[in-house]
Amino acid sequence: MTYGSILVPIDEHPEAAGSLQAAIRLSVELGAHLEGLAAVAPLALPQRLRPRQSASSLMKKEWERDRTEARNAAARFEERARQAGIVSAQGLVVDSEAHAALAIRARTSDLVVLPLPGEDDIGILGGHRVEASILAVGRPVLLVTAKGLPDGFPGKVLVAWNGSREAARALSDSVPLLARAKAVEVFSAGPRGDEGPIHGAKAAVQYLARRGVTAQARHASASDESVGHAILAQAGKLGADLVVMGAYGRPRFAELVLGGATRAVLRDARIPVLMSH
Repeated sequence: MTYGSILVPIDEHPEAAGSLQAAIRLSVELGAHLEGLAAVAPLALPQRLRPRQSASSLMKKEWERDRTEARNAAARFEERARQAGIVSAQGLVVDSEAHAALAIRARTSDLVVLPLPGEDDIGILGGHRVEASILAVGRPVLLVTAKGLPDGFPGKVLVAWNGSREAARALSDSVPLLARAKAVEVFSAGPRGDEGPIHGAKAAVQYLARRGVTAQARHASASDESVGHAILAQAGKLGADLVVMGAYGRPRFAELVLGGATRAVLRDARIPVLMSH
């Protein structure tokens, strides 16, 4: 099993440098098709400005400039991919809201690569773009720091496991990366006694073994509110350079009110994270 196609937004902002680097690197190493997506929001003139020719003309010029910049960015993306040795790559420019375009193009991709959200990108109502993308794309999302992927990635991987549908998706979605890792630990955290044969990490270890991935199981007692911190703490102890986990195993509003592992990891992670919903 491998990733045959990888999708990454074309974003030339410095904070997105890591996700572009990661997508290109993984495409080279996995022999995957790489698609870069540049979205230009449709031109929408406010009703009150439509009678004003000067305002309408100015907004249209700004929109046309954005489209030109997007096309140029897509061309630079394709050239960078060629220089990296990627055989199949495409820079795609679409007239659409970025979130909607990403969700649609992701449906025919195996992996989406995005930057980890910054400190100011965690909305109080949970509405930031990374969070919304994880929920919308229906594909695994690899979140990368601005520094990109570390050397030897993936070296050691921590897989967070709680027996949920989302955790199962993440486990299966991450197999192409786990198969390349030097060490894999399946980690469960929750109330004492929660590590039984039904939901426990050992079941996930057996699942991976049947796919040729050797892993170890570990459980730690933690309250529901501190599971996210337990995941990151264990990743630090392991020296992991990747965390794999399901996203939003309970309604997002509940995580906003009660706190939750997904939001804690999105807020505090300093290493790449693969999330599936």
